[in-house]
Amino acid sequence: MKAAFYTLGCKVNQYDTQTMQALFLKAGHELVPFGQEADVTVVNTCTVTATGDKKSRQMISRARAASPNGVVVVAGCYAQTAPQAVLDLPGVYVALGNQNRGAVVSLAERAFYGREKIDAVSDIFAAREFEELPAQPEEKTRATLKIQDGCNRFCSYCAIPYARGPVRSRSLENVVKEVERLCGLGYREFVLTGIHLASYGVDCGHTLLDAIRAVSALPGVRRVRLGSLEPHILTREFCAEAAKNPKLCRQFHVSLQSGCGTVLSRMNRRYTPEEYEAGVALCREAMPEAAITTDVIAGFPQETGDEHEETKAFLRRVGFARLHVFPYSRREGTRAAALPDLPKAVKEARAKELIALGKEMTAEYLNAALGSVQEVLFEEPDGQGRMCGYTGTYIHTAVEAERVRQGDILPVKLVRREGETVVGIPVGSAL
Repeated sequence: MKAAFYTLGCKVNQYDTQTMQALFLKAGHELVPFGQEADVTVVNTCTVTATGDKKSRQMISRARAASPNGVVVVAGCYAQTAPQAVLDLPGVYVALGNQNRGAVVSLAERAFYGREKIDAVSDIFAAREFEELPAQPEEKTRATLKIQDGCNRFCSYCAIPYARGPVRSRSLENVVKEVERLCGLGYREFVLTGIHLASYGVDCGHTLLDAIRAVSALPGVRRVRLGSLEPHILTREFCAEAAKNPKLCRQFHVSLQSGCGTVLSRMNRRYTPEEYEAGVALCREAMPEAAITTDVIAGFPQETGDEHEETKAFLRRVGFARLHVFPYSRREGTRAAALPDLPKAVKEARAKELIALGKEMTAEYLNAALGSVQEVLFEEPDGQGRMCGYTGTYIHTAVEAERVRQGDILPVKLVRREGETVVGIPVGSAL
């Protein structure tokens, strides 16, 4: 069979797609690009916002149009939360959800050869074990490694606990084995990720620090990067330990959602702006060079103009290297769905203000980095005669291609900014 894949959503979804691709290859099937005619197209979906649901349906429709004689397998969060709605879509034969991915090939074969409609979505709240599947990373230099799944937090706006189930952690032994395997394939940077990464180990007696130590100790690992974190992880112990680890990238994405205490309370976020700010201060005290990035929801239900301004003032005060901004999206079944929503125009206007503020802060951060020397992992050419990659602080950096090779990790002096890319010169080169 020829199999095509399309992934929506987060890095965890990207990793899950890579595990399914590896299973198809192991079974002797051929992978083809999405949009080419395929016998099976797997669409790995997202449901974090209403836009995610809409895009998922659009890509399912595109998969059907590209391969009218093929079958569509729908995996991921949208399938998990709405399996019957998914199976009712034209061309869809399998609803898979977020468990049983190890059976994706046999399910696809049954659907393709037997034209059988299959609801393979299981009760996600019954999931207790991490689903151990090896990945086939698409990037050639950096590998994303899922070490945790599920979330027990139930923020009032979020559908993800209903789509991903309770916290499950990958065993430390299997984390190490997977990294060793990927080191053997030439990967040097590893991004540890999960649905609620800070909860890693609560179900098996370990902590995220244990995972960081174990991966960093492997001789083939040059860099360890962390996915999205919750602010409670930024304790004095965590920051001190992180500062001692030269392989740990100095970029921390610390989820915020709002800089206003009353809004955070309605969100059920379980921390105050003051606690968040104190955690960031500990991080910067231990690692002054650290880049702090975050995400913010604009226009949460009942958010007043004053509360919005409070968030803007908080963002300016803390200072971030990058903001990811999302207008609030109502999700059925969550507690926030019962609250009166703000008009769409208000949410969009507030999001636009926060996006503009984020661009200002990114420019300030990049300008401040000019003149510094930072190690860059070079990943791919940009089509303009340059090789590009990222610093440990996640600054996108471009260098003349003849001076570096893909996979090199080299010290680079950052000399000028072009939008959100910084142009650099390898240390030792003539200025």
